[in-house]
Amino acid sequence: MAPTYLETLSHFTHFLTAYTHTLLYLRALYPKTSFAHARFHNTPVWQSRHPLVCEWIRDAVSAVRQELLNGSITNIGIVLFSYGSGSATEEGQGSAKIMERYMFDVSSFPVVPKSERTLEMEWEDDNASPNGSGNEEEDEARVRKRGTTKALDSDVDVNLSEQFRAALIVLTTRTSALAPLPPNCSFNISMELKDDGEIDPPVSHPQPWIPVQPSLQKTGRNAASRENQIQVGRREGEDLGGANVTPIRSVQVGVFRFETWVEQGKAKFEGDSTKTSFLSSVA
Repeated sequence: MAPTYLETLSHFTHFLTAYTHTLLYLRALYPKTSFAHARFHNTPVWQSRHPLVCEWIRDAVSAVRQELLNGSITNIGIVLFSYGSGSATEEGQGSAKIMERYMFDVSSFPVVPKSERTLEMEWEDDNASPNGSGNEEEDEARVRKRGTTKALDSDVDVNLSEQFRAALIVLTTRTSALAPLPPNCSFNISMELKDDGEIDPPVSHPQPWIPVQPSLQKTGRNAASRENQIQVGRREGEDLGGANVTPIRSVQVGVFRFETWVEQGKAKFEGDSTKTSFLSSVA
């Protein structure tokens, strides 16, 4: 039986969760002993055992999922940043310096009306038939029930599973070639919204999202009102794209398609001309 849109989206968010946990382990943001070893899509992954880290990632991915349902996102980023030593004399204290951004281009994700999210999605043809109850709330409950009784990767289409597996393997390979991060690094998850006049930032109460720092802000439809503003620290959009970009994996199965890559921030190489990413030799 072909999966529904909601089921496929759940597979992606489970993958994004595993990807984030594994990345935190590979880039040593937390002690290695705080992670548990597991398997996901038949490849080794790591999961943080700290309940607050798990809760934060779970809430962030849940908020991303809602925006994916709305069709308002073009990119998702897992941002690793340094907040310095905390010294009062340190220049730029309080401003995070972007070290690395692990990006997902989801601009090609299908935007499905609410009434059609429980229909089967065929990978190779346009034939679709109703699946489940036809009610989105009941279908979401069915998806959650599957996740509690089976492994999270047990019901994934084999082609999609192999693509997820390859992306996780290449992530491990790419990160092994990167220079170590400095001390005092942390992470967050960010979104870049589509440049569409009908799409507004997800501002509400309670507010799960806050604007990123100016150096990661795109120049969009509100640029005219900001062009005379004085930016403190890095200029608007200065850290977008990073010092160099290395592709990780392009995933495409049926109508679901996204690309992943890593951007190394300019701040990572500031003040040390001997640093290198060793990425030029990685195909």
